[in-house]
Formats: sequence, C-alpha cells, structure tokens
Amino acid sequence: MKIRVRVLAAALVGCSTLGLSFPRTAGAASGTAFVTSSNPGGGTILTGTLGNLPLTAATADLMRRVHTALGSRPAIVAVALDSHDDTLALLFTAARHGTPYSGVAIVSAKPGAQAAGAALYDTTARFHTTIGPMMHRLGGMTLPGPSNATAPAKRLAPPERLVAHSFADGTGSIGLPADWTLLSGGGGSAMAGLQSGGAQVAYNMHFTGIDPTNPRAQMFLRTATPLARQNLHGAVLPYTGDPVGSWKAMYEALAQQRGMGAPEIHVTSSRAAGASAADIAGTLGSGAKTIHFIAHVFVLPPNPNGLWGLSDSHIFVSEAQVVSQAQTANAVLGSVRINFGAVAAQEDAIRQSFQRMFEADIANDRAQDAARQERTDEALANDRAAQEGMHKQAVAMENYSLDRAVVVDTATGEHSTVGSGFADALVQANSNYQKVPASDLLRGVDY
Repeated sequence: MKIRVRVLAAALVGCSTLGLSFPRTAGAASGTAFVTSSNPGGGTILTGTLGNLPLTAATADLMRRVHTALGSRPAIVAVALDSHDDTLALLFTAARHGTPYSGVAIVSAKPGAQAAGAALYDTTARFHTTIGPMMHRLGGMTLPGPSNATAPAKRLAPPERLVAHSFADGTGSIGLPADWTLLSGGGGSAMAGLQSGGAQVAYNMHFTGIDPTNPRAQMFLRTATPLARQNLHGAVLPYTGDPVGSWKAMYEALAQQRGMGAPEIHVTSSRAAGASAADIAGTLGSGAKTIHFIAHVFVLPPNPNGLWGLSDSHIFVSEAQVVSQAQTANAVLGSVRINFGAVAAQEDAIRQSFQRMFEADIANDRAQDAARQERTDEALANDRAAQEGMHKQAVAMENYSLDRAVVVDTATGEHSTVGSGFADALVQANSNYQKVPASDLLRGVDY
C-alpha cells in the first residue's frame, strides 16, 4: 500500500497540467454548505462550497472539515497547484480510532466565484480500490439535472425606467427611476441613491489625499484650520500610485473621520485600466449588512504642495437590494451624460484628466462597459464553466485510476479512450497521435 500511496502522490504532483477546476457541487447551497455522502462500495465523499475565500484559506477550511470528520489531523503527503485554473489538489493520510485512512482533496477558488472543494477518503487498506468509483461518482454529482441540481440563482430584476435629471450647473445629466434621488450633481460629477437606502451610484467623485511626507503638506497640516481641512474633501494619506490600495485607504480614512469606525473592505477582484487606474469589485461590511460594489478608480500624482487626487465612479448595492436594484444601478451609471465644455470652464485640469482616462478606456476596450453591467451574469457563467471543468477533471482522474487515457488523431480529430500503455505506444509510434489533457476532453465523446 505504501507503493500505491507514492504512485498517487506522484500523480497529484502531475495534476498541474490537467486544468483542474471545481464547481458548486450538487446539494450545496451558497456560503459554506457541505454534504457528506457514503460511497456504496466503501469510502466517503465530502463536497460543498467554501464562501468567498482565496485558495489557501479555502483549502485550510476543507482540511479542517476532514479533521473533524476523521477525528484526527490529516497529514499532507503530496500537493499539486494549478495556478492557471486557481485549483489545488492534494493527497492526505490520517487515522481514525487507530485505523489508517488515505484521501484526495480538490479545491477551486476562482476570482469572483464561490470557492468549492471535495474530499474523498477511505481506509488505506482499500483506498486504492475505492478511489476510482468515488471519482466516478463525484463526476456524476457535478452533472446538472432535476435530481441533483443546485438551488437556482435568483434572477436579477430588469432595470427600471429612467428619467433624465440635469445638473444645476449645466455640466451634465443622469437618468434616475422614480424611487431614486439625485443627491448631488455638478462639476461633471454626480451621486444618486435609492430613496429607501440600499443602493447608490456615483460618477466621477473626487477626493484629495494629503501626503504627510511632503514638507509643504506638513506645514499645511500644522497651520490649516479645521474648515480648510474639511474643504479638501479627503484624508491624510501618503501617495503610492496604487489605485486599488489608495481607494481602499481613502474610504477607510473617510469612514473613520465621520465616526463610522474602520469599515470591512474586501477587494475580491481588480483589473488594471491604465498606468494609474483600475476596475475593482468587492464587498463592504459583512453578514446581512454586506454591501457589494464595483468601481472604476484612478489616481493623480501629487502637486508641489503634496496634494494628490483620487477619483472614482462606483455602484454600491446592499445584500438585500442586489436582486431588485443591481440592474437599475448599472443603468443609472450608464445614463450619465457630461457636458465636458462646461466642466472645462470650471475645473479644466480635472476634466481633461478624467476625459482622457475614460475616452482611452472606451477607445481601447468598448466591452468594458458591458462587462460592468453583466458582472453577475459573468459570475454565473464562471460557475457553469467551473462545473464543466470539474466534470472533465473527475473523468481524467477516473481514467488515471483505471489506467487508461484519451488520445486524438490530429489528422482526423477523432478521440479514442484506450489503455495507458497503448496510448504511450501510439504517441511514440505515430506523430499524428497525441494524448488529450483534461481541459480538452469532449462532452458526448470522451465522457
């Protein structure tokens, strides 16, 4: 059995080329729901979701569950990390009441989607005979269908009808539904929110950072009146040039200035949108008070007085209002129209910087706006893709356990499942034949 464990460990080390990914498993709800299934031929399958955790934290959570199930802390024998698919596979051993156990665990934590994991274990004496059937059963559990489908995702309500509201200074307009209020509009910026609370849209809001390392800024901080500081609409923060870190630090500082305490800000995804700009998404707070956000943010370098700028356009929607208001909030942000000539007459330097940033975004990536409005749909699509990827991986691990492989004739495109030895012989003898990795398996052909 020690030899078999070493073979499995070696296989896990090679898993990084298999394109591992993992879906939300059947029967598991969102958050951290888990299901334990007994395999009829022996062994146990533990599956479920692990919340919005990074890969390492999700793996630790899964292994704690294995620890609880077996009554002893598992020892990791081998680990394989597939950074491309944000997936980790490992082989572990443990003991239950003196009986040795062996198992395999797989965890996936793709950005923007729920982390998920599965652990398959049995007594070490029979693990080599039950791992194949358990992998086969796990593959079946990821299939969609009436008998094992996950709870359906809530459908987002369509956007409400918008009515244009002009800014008082003539610098632009924004479309709002009847139950939203224009909180501010002018200078090429706007903020609006749901009257009952729970949703907010901001466009081109400006904040000022005061770099405490700058000598002139230090003098200002020593001599400025409270009103002068307040008029800066910002906080004492060093300039770093990092738009994501600066946005997070600015909102934390502003919340503390207003007596709200240190907010829980979790940036779950970010994408550079230029040298000093980024698109970010994440959450504010936790539990029932969680607020989901997306934002486009950019920073401007400090002037000789140590003052640097941060601007953002964002959508904030509370957990309770996501279904009813997410699409409407996207539509509100997309409805903003700016009279850049009027903005130039007021704040030419800020307008020019803002316009260059957004015009460059539009010219270089028109799909970006659609991506902002369809983040929820993309997350669901990622879940579906992860589900299919896990199914492929389950099939690939089943093939491994049964000592077989899939080969393709590159001249004809025909796939064949054959014994591993025969597959090696084909590939060596004929350059037209290649082994098919897990990511390239075909539904309806290879499984």
